[in-house]
Amino acid sequence: MMPRAWLIALLALGPLIPAHADPAGILGHLQSTPASRLDLSLARLGAMIDAAGAGAGFGGFADVEDKDIVIRAYSTAAKPDEAGCRRIMDRIKQAGGVDPRTGQPDQPASGYAALFSYPGQDESTIDASYAETVDSMIAIMVVVGQTGNGEGMVCRSRLLSPDVAYQKQ
Repeated sequence: MMPRAWLIALLALGPLIPAHADPAGILGHLQSTPASRLDLSLARLGAMIDAAGAGAGFGGFADVEDKDIVIRAYSTAAKPDEAGCRRIMDRIKQAGGVDPRTGQPDQPASGYAALFSYPGQDESTIDASYAETVDSMIAIMVVVGQTGNGEGMVCRSRLLSPDVAYQKQ
């Protein structure tokens, strides 16, 4: 049982939520700024990467760096060597419908490119080969283990390439 002095002290501190807190104001502020199609596409791509990695011990997200769409995947469960990194890289490519051995998509473009298309938008007015151009913009970076101590592994590849570069970090 709590001593009476502690109970009086807790009651004197007041509620844990400050009186000036305005959850409705915060939600309203966040809702007043619409997400761009790029924001939505990156979120969709990140969700697809997380789904691909759910059973394989990795998670990830997507963002934009320079003019590339970068898939970033991280695993502390995989062995931090070339084989462990390559397994994750291959799984990411396969989840998008790309053969990791050849770098070729199963369709004219990967499943990832479809995440950057929206109904009612004629992408050919933006780029004649819109989906294929999106595919050419996608880079993948996989980090396995703890980096910074020389024991982690980082591998990088383009979505449409069989080549993978490895680096101990």
